[in-house]
Amino acid sequence: MLIELKGVNKTYDNGQPLHVLKGIDLSIDRGEFVSIMGASGSGKSTLLNILGILDNYDTGEYWLDGKLIKDLSERQAADYRNHMIGFIFQSFNLIGFKTAVENVELPLFYQGVSRHKRHMLAMEYLERLGLKDWASHYPNEMSGGQKQRVAIARALITHPQIILADEPTGALDSKTSVEVMDLLGQLNREEGVTLIVVTHESGVANCTDKIIHIKDGIIGEIEMNAQHNASAFGTSTIMK
Repeated sequence: MLIELKGVNKTYDNGQPLHVLKGIDLSIDRGEFVSIMGASGSGKSTLLNILGILDNYDTGEYWLDGKLIKDLSERQAADYRNHMIGFIFQSFNLIGFKTAVENVELPLFYQGVSRHKRHMLAMEYLERLGLKDWASHYPNEMSGGQKQRVAIARALITHPQIILADEPTGALDSKTSVEVMDLLGQLNREEGVTLIVVTHESGVANCTDKIIHIKDGIIGEIEMNAQHNASAFGTSTIMK
C-alpha cells in the first residue's frame, strides 16, 4: 500500500475550533488514478495538503510507502516532497519572471542538479508535452492550458511516485479541461504514476479510476469507475 491514513483528524483553531477532518481512513495503492470529490469546505484540500506533507494532522496515522509521516522536521518534509511527490495547482503556481523552461527546471535546482543537465531534462519534458516552441516564453504569454502543461512538466521532472493535483482544471475551459485530464490519464497508464486529483466537478472525477467522496470531513461513498474516458468528460459508467 503506497498511502494509508488511519483515523486522521485535523482541527484548525482561529479563535473558534473548526474540526475539518473527522477520523479519515483511506488507502491508495501504487499506480491508482483517484479523485477526491467534495463541495467547497468539505475538507478535500486539507486532506490533499496532509497527503502532500504541506500540513500536519492532529491525531491518527499517515503511512507513506511504509513510513509513518508524523512530526517531521521541515527539512525531512521537504525531502519527501522533492523526491516523492509532484504538485499541480489550479492557479498553476508558475513564477512570472521565469520562462517556461526555467519554471520546469526549478525542482531540479533544489535537488542540486547541474544547470546543463536540468535545462536538458526540462526541454525534454516540454517537448513531450508539446511545448518545446514555448520554452522561452513567460507565463503571461501563454494560455491557461499551456501554463497547466508547464506545471505538469514541472511536477513530472523529478520522477515522483505520486502526483497531487488540486482542482487542476479549475481555471480552464471545458475543452482544455478534457485535454489536461486526458494527459493525466495517459501519464498514469504509461508511467505508472499514482495520481490523486481533488475536484468538485463530476466530469473531472469521472475521468479517474476511483472516486472518493468527502463531505463535512468524513469519507463517504467510494465509487469504482468501470470505464472512464476524459474525452467523454462525464459520460463514464459508474459501478457502485
